[in-house]
Amino acid sequence: MDTYRNHSLAPYTTVKIGGPADTFIITTTTDEFVQTLKNINKKLVILGNGSNTLISDTGIRDTVIKNTANKIEYLSDNTVRVESGVQLPFLINDTINHSLSGLEEFTYIPSTIGGAIHGNIHGVNKNNFDKFLVSIEIFDQNLKTRKSFLAKDLNWSYDHSEFQQHPEWVILSATLKLSPGDPATLKQTVTDITAKKITTQSMNSLGSTFKNPQNDFAGRIIDEELHLKGFRLGDAQISEKHANFILNLGHATASDYYALIKKIQSEAKEKGFLLEPEIKFLGDFS
Repeated sequence: MDTYRNHSLAPYTTVKIGGPADTFIITTTTDEFVQTLKNINKKLVILGNGSNTLISDTGIRDTVIKNTANKIEYLSDNTVRVESGVQLPFLINDTINHSLSGLEEFTYIPSTIGGAIHGNIHGVNKNNFDKFLVSIEIFDQNLKTRKSFLAKDLNWSYDHSEFQQHPEWVILSATLKLSPGDPATLKQTVTDITAKKITTQSMNSLGSTFKNPQNDFAGRIIDEELHLKGFRLGDAQISEKHANFILNLGHATASDYYALIKKIQSEAKEKGFLLEPEIKFLGDFS
């Protein structure tokens, strides 16, 4: 376990943007993670891959924990127990090598397992991550205890998931139920999904900036209604490949990125569209 003071968070986000944390702790096992959570009584932030989080230029005045616990256990009946710090791309490849299918539809998503569960990410086949969940172990920061739940007993609605209702819950691990599959076929599926996504989605972004409005697409609105595809403020640019992605061209600040988001929202509102951010904001954006 490593502890740092006034430590830059930019390297831990996909857009390489963000100021320092007053205290930054990296834990490498679930036991370390839990012990750290037990010992901290003030406000803290759990940082996954930083793939959907914009951190302000002034950083975070609280303690930030990055959990890198990465144990994977293959159990009976095609089930897998995974610690929340495991990288999703690694798990996809590992399960394929164990002749297990299901997770390949989440290819090209730079998330940890904890982040995938918390955000209930969706794959190319329109399945959400909860489809594969059997059970989840969490740490309750209020009660300072570990708890386990059957996934089917939790609320997985898109806008009001159980984890949004209980911000004191920190995901520690999960058990997934997968299906038998042929590794060669599954690897080809991963290759095909990657080839398609790479033409429209850049890893030098925070993923989809806005949620898709009902029966519409945020990217379509930004491109066809607002005509903002390719527009930039400083080094933050709306992707020319897909208008719902904002890129860091090299030296973008959080202020650039945030100002571009607000511009899109403002122009969308003028034309009768409400665009709600899908990404989270940490720190001071006043």
